[in-house]
Amino acid sequence: MAHFIILVADGTLAGSVGASLDILAFARRCGAPAERVAWQVASARPQVALSGGMALAATPVEHLKMAPDAVLVIPGIGLDASAPHGTDGGLTGGATINERYAESHLLWRMQASDAQAYAGLAAAHHAAGGVVAASCSGVLLLGMAGLLDGRRATTHWRLGDFVRRHFGKALFDENRMLVEDHRVISAGAAMAQVDLMLHLVQQAVGGAAGEAVVQHVMRYLLVDSRSSQARYRVWEHLHASEDDTAMRFEALIEARLPHVPTIADAAETLGMTSRTLSRRIAASTGAAPLQLVNTVRMRHAQRLLAQGDLSVDAVARRVGYANGTALRKLTLKMAQQPPGVLRHGMESPQ
Repeated sequence: MAHFIILVADGTLAGSVGASLDILAFARRCGAPAERVAWQVASARPQVALSGGMALAATPVEHLKMAPDAVLVIPGIGLDASAPHGTDGGLTGGATINERYAESHLLWRMQASDAQAYAGLAAAHHAAGGVVAASCSGVLLLGMAGLLDGRRATTHWRLGDFVRRHFGKALFDENRMLVEDHRVISAGAAMAQVDLMLHLVQQAVGGAAGEAVVQHVMRYLLVDSRSSQARYRVWEHLHASEDDTAMRFEALIEARLPHVPTIADAAETLGMTSRTLSRRIAASTGAAPLQLVNTVRMRHAQRLLAQGDLSVDAVARRVGYANGTALRKLTLKMAQQPPGVLRHGMESPQ
């Protein structure tokens, strides 16, 4: 692998693109041979507009000359891009985080001319024997190129349901941070681009030398190893809704900890039947009440673990469990990490 093509769309997160370029530059400074780690930025136009008002010079895609051993890297497709003249599906300046991941907006962004062109480029490069890599919303282009069919893949955890609906042949696991399957490499949310680039640099340099370069880069840029997105998923629901039943239910559970009420008791407190409570929660979050109870427990446990002054057993009792064994089962299920790892992997609140 001798050359990286960073394929950038308008609106792509500047941090994701900048991290890619910084990792490549630091890899060279840390001993990676220039012939192994070379790169260029490509886009639909000579200058690409990134998030936050930043811009970057780029090689127009029609001028690209891609060798089969090049690595095509797509760090997102710019979900914050605005539609021209108010076209349906585009965002306004005050768009919320849920609007950013709305089905209509994702479909609109995938239909844009640059997304269509980039997907075609990815398909052609892979067919010629090249490696194609993407993170976050860039993985949608892999799906458009047909490169997810029958392959294991990941992307931003908020896009998991969307990918399953529109690219049903993908073997998808949005808990994973990085997945490689037959020259198609996918990574999670935008900052998983860091993990992706480190992986690609290690492969490009190769062997023990590649591992040494990556370790140096991680040390100088203060990058920690992360294998899963799962522990971030418990902080938000996957679906937005005007019905506040789920929020009221969670607030009730939070207030009652460590004494978790039964579903029937919670429903009565909220002025509805158990069946109505379950139906409303399912409609707004796609989850069952017990799943939300576990979400609240997990969220509260993470806060307590981050503070660092309670034992695992004490944290377990604070969230309604008899001992640390039950808490361990919860964290392994919801975050794929034991409590001790979560404690050391989180910053204490200020």
